[in-house]
Amino acid sequence: MKNILSILFFASLLSSCGNSAQNKAISDEKKALTVLEQLQPGAIPTASAGWVMTAKIDGKDWSATSIMPPDAAASIVGKNNNGIGVGLPYYRRFMVLGNKTKFSHSEPVDIFTDENVPGIWKGFSGEMEITKIDGDWVEGKFIVTGTCDSYPDKKMEITDGFFRILLASKK
Repeated sequence: MKNILSILFFASLLSSCGNSAQNKAISDEKKALTVLEQLQPGAIPTASAGWVMTAKIDGKDWSATSIMPPDAAASIVGKNNNGIGVGLPYYRRFMVLGNKTKFSHSEPVDIFTDENVPGIWKGFSGEMEITKIDGDWVEGKFIVTGTCDSYPDKKMEITDGFFRILLASKK
């Protein structure tokens, strides 16, 4: 039994150290699984010609890697692989060309942050404007200032926000 365990250990050591193609494949698979785990159940991966949400958060570029369909989430929620996300208020009646929605205590933005600045921030000031409608695709821009009860003296500024979502229900 001791010899069998030694042989298995040696074989596993050889396969893990001697096969860089296999190691790369395993590494690539782990990366892909990490991305899939970041996607919320039912979330749609973003793509330059499809679902999109981008912004600058405190001056740093941010892009969502997935967006929850608004009918499923009752808001427009985009998150990236670091867990940072933005949840815009959503009502179908808001999705009219030129419509501006002012954020407030009754229409806040949820801002999800990473472990460096943990918490859910609320955006009570700012606005979202619908800038384009093309069939069932809707585009808009947004700006918001967020606050967090855990950090009463800090503010989070989101500028240059942009989103593109599909309003058509899945069939």
